[in-house]
Amino acid sequence: MLNSYQEAIEYIHSLPKFHRTNKLDRIKSALDKLGNPQNSYPTIHVTGTNGKGTVCNYLSNLFEANDQRVGMFTSPFINVFNERIQINHRMIGNEELLDLVNHIISLIDENSLSEFEFVTCMGFLYFKDKVDVAIIEVGIGAKHDKTNVIKPDVSVITSIAMDHEQLIGPTIQDIAVEKSGIIKKNTPLVTGYLQDSVRKIILECASKLNSPVYEYQHGLKIKNLKINNFEIYFEFKNLPVKITGIEETTAINAAIALQTFVCYQEKNNLNYNLEQVIAQIDAKKIPARLQIVNKRPLVILDGAHNLAAIDNLINSLITNEPNKDIITMYAGMKDKDRHDILDFLTSNTKKVFVTSLDMPRAAKFDDYDFSNYDNVDYIDDYYDCLHRIIDNLNDQQILLVTGSFYLVSELESYFS
Repeated sequence: MLNSYQEAIEYIHSLPKFHRTNKLDRIKSALDKLGNPQNSYPTIHVTGTNGKGTVCNYLSNLFEANDQRVGMFTSPFINVFNERIQINHRMIGNEELLDLVNHIISLIDENSLSEFEFVTCMGFLYFKDKVDVAIIEVGIGAKHDKTNVIKPDVSVITSIAMDHEQLIGPTIQDIAVEKSGIIKKNTPLVTGYLQDSVRKIILECASKLNSPVYEYQHGLKIKNLKINNFEIYFEFKNLPVKITGIEETTAINAAIALQTFVCYQEKNNLNYNLEQVIAQIDAKKIPARLQIVNKRPLVILDGAHNLAAIDNLINSLITNEPNKDIITMYAGMKDKDRHDILDFLTSNTKKVFVTSLDMPRAAKFDDYDFSNYDNVDYIDDYYDCLHRIIDNLNDQQILLVTGSFYLVSELESYFS
């Protein structure tokens, strides 16, 4: 029996990160012992290389605006572990978490689950008898992800690009096949933009399963997109939408959430006022997604951690702030495409400060070759470097902290 919240968190983090097999047998067995809580409420399942967390948050805002209690299971967390399990944007409480962990331990074989399997069980069990619908974000991939034991009312693929290729690659086609595992028989599928290299894979899978598809630029469209002064405007079903952001992909993510909300309500014959809920789509925000923590000079935190996300982010900043130099603080993981990311950053920003984190996955100095760059500094103490950068930053410069949610998490609490 664990006696405190801190003991519960330490227990969770002591579990193995992965098991050698990618089968779902262990989590299915554990959920069976817990009474299969994931089958007691409707769900929406969300995967994608980028944009998952944003879409989940928009969806939660939409359901809340429609007076529906909505659970949200996401990862990673930015400030505290409890962020991963929320109802109507309220995090699970410390005592609730402790009770939940002890309850699960009492019913399953200790250490039989990986950390993510255990946390997934926590989320599924916490939502039982508390929510009208739960939004479940995939951890990695989809087909073999531990969340893929649900039968969702709507499935979502936000985007497909290169990431986690060591686990679900190595090619983008392999990644698409893995993410297509989220598609379920006779269940609507909502997707973002699908490039030609993967589109056929997704659409053929949906066709075989008789799943209607709402694909961006096909069954899902937006009109009159405008981006100005960190605000995005567009029309969805001829209704105006306004959200914070600078990237077209942010507008696409909002449209994905809106279409998913509509699909869910209509599938279940539920009433909704689309104009009313659209007004609340950006009501509650999540940290580390184009988070402006200082305006003059401009300091932005963004957890973009793969090449596709960083490419979108930098090019959008350049487009929106063409006369400003971008200074970047970047930390990468060993299993990410950090060499390609560094090539991109050094070519498209004024100065890059590369740092590391105190964790095994984090890339260290020896994991890079800096010999080809003349605008890169490696720094050990990113807090000290942050002070120095900000002290010398002027209004014609932007400081962007990116590359890792873990780095952004630490610095977000610093700015807060």
